[in-house]
Amino acid sequence: MAVIKVRMSKLRKAKSVEDSRHKSASREPKEGQSSNPKRANGEAPVEPQQREVCAFCDDGGELICCDGGCLRSFHPTKEHGERSMCTTLGLNEAKWQKHKALGEKGLYFCENCKHKQHQCFACGLLGSSNLTAGPEVFQCKEQKCGHFYHPGCVAKILYPDNKAKATCFEQCVAGGLEFSCPVHKCKRCKEAENKHDKEMQFAVCRRCPTVYHRKCLPRDISLIEDEEEATPQRAWDGILPDQILIYCRKHEIQEELGTPKRDHIVFPDVRNPGAAERHRGAPQRHDIPDEDELLDRLASCNPSQSPQPAETGRSRVKPIDSFAPKHLFPRPHPGSCGWLDD
Repeated sequence: MAVIKVRMSKLRKAKSVEDSRHKSASREPKEGQSSNPKRANGEAPVEPQQREVCAFCDDGGELICCDGGCLRSFHPTKEHGERSMCTTLGLNEAKWQKHKALGEKGLYFCENCKHKQHQCFACGLLGSSNLTAGPEVFQCKEQKCGHFYHPGCVAKILYPDNKAKATCFEQCVAGGLEFSCPVHKCKRCKEAENKHDKEMQFAVCRRCPTVYHRKCLPRDISLIEDEEEATPQRAWDGILPDQILIYCRKHEIQEELGTPKRDHIVFPDVRNPGAAERHRGAPQRHDIPDEDELLDRLASCNPSQSPQPAETGRSRVKPIDSFAPKHLFPRPHPGSCGWLDD
């Protein structure tokens, strides 16, 4: 577990800048103890941009970092989230002090990572991410990416104009094919990020898989507020390292918060016994073909023929179905950003 202090930003009107003692601290995880396979086995520690700010309010301060696959940080107590009006994890002071006392000797796992149920970054719905018991959502293969997706959701984003290819790709991801998610390519020019070239650094939406290069950033996603045009500020420089933090036009800015609504994170309801049930029809370990076979299948997709859904178990099922109880999701779904309706 890492407890870090990050300087508070000017992201919200409701608070002032934190003093100089709130600067980034070392947060190297214990080797071989994290549940995140991308940081185990002696590999270099992952330092993703999302660790620099709270996953709830997108601001700094004293944060607790999850040692699971999500790679997120959170304000731990209500006191820590006061300046940014953050929801926080709601830890009581005794529990928080216990975490602090353990320091690097202890590990912290958020509810999503603890129960292996993560939200799809495209639609916002919860799904099982347990690779040994029928996963519904799959994590991007990039080392510093903690985003999960339903196979159907990521397929529709990556292949919006080719339904046959999207269907085939969905089947391959459900079968175990590793993939790079949409946040690693600019939405406008489709090129990757180059952190050594300022104009090619990314502007990253914190609510959906929308990413632009600095040079490709639309004019209506502005770094300043235009009071005459009643246009809110949607971009902030200097908060994320070598990137711009943005909220794209799909998300309405709340005047009192300076951010979109903060209902985008959903933890699993562990009190519901049905939430722990394995998704029927999800591929069993012996059903999963090797990666070469999956790549050959994807390459051989014929756009003129729409592949039929793969049959698993006793019935045909769509991998994007979620077992998560509907009462967890207000309408519209948290995290829903219009990707699948565009």
